[in-house]
Amino acid sequence: MRTLQLVSIAIFALALCFDASADEPPEQASDEATIKELGVRWQEAWNRKDAAGLAALLSDDMDFVTVLGPRGGWLRDKPRFEDVHATMFTTLFTDSTWTTRDTHVRFLRDDIAIARVHWSTTGDKVRHVKHGAPREGMFMWVVEKRDGQWLVVASQNTESMPVLEGQ
Repeated sequence: MRTLQLVSIAIFALALCFDASADEPPEQASDEATIKELGVRWQEAWNRKDAAGLAALLSDDMDFVTVLGPRGGWLRDKPRFEDVHATMFTTLFTDSTWTTRDTHVRFLRDDIAIARVHWSTTGDKVRHVKHGAPREGMFMWVVEKRDGQWLVVASQNTESMPVLEGQ
């Protein structure tokens, strides 16, 4: 009888653990997976050097800030975003390889979430690190579900800055 009580208690404790993860509605879990997939699709398009593929992940009225910041890095419409990235794929990023390391999603509403995308690249020819040196950073995407599709409506890209020699 004592063994049966211990087994019952163990099963009850396990059930509590599973119930804690069941707080998330099934639709939200599906939406979270879809949002995380945006980071994978970004990686795939980047590595194909496909500016149109990147732009397809964005809403038409998107607001995108690159690591360059307000001077030259604030891309306020989708056609400009695509043009800038198409050019960069033939100059700065011809040998670039993108890796989406992790994506964390936080829902603000059922149809709006923040996605933080940890990324890294190699092979870039940017001015602030030795050409080809690894880089990493973080996107903060505001994503919105429109007509059943999750799209990036705003993006802020922050790069981890290298430590200067001697500092």
